[in-house]
Amino acid sequence: MMNHSQKILVTSAKFGDIMVKDLTRFERARIVGARALQISEGAPPLIKTEKIRPLDIAKEEMEKKVIPIGVRRKGKGY
Repeated sequence: MMNHSQKILVTSAKFGDIMVKDLTRFERARIVGARALQISEGAPPLIKTEKIRPLDIAKEEMEKKVIPIGVRRKGKGY
């Protein structure tokens, strides 16, 4: 069993462990940036959208909670 400081926080709605609003602005920026980089290098978008820019697509994916990237927090208070 994991203790409180080792809890894994997942942003994907598929796992449902945490909602996007519970992430810090730094975690959201890191996740959206990483996903935008994947899209710009040829990864297919996870949603249907009319947007062209990878950053805009990644932001929309984050809003719809379909990005399968997790955040592991370590330290006090988590």
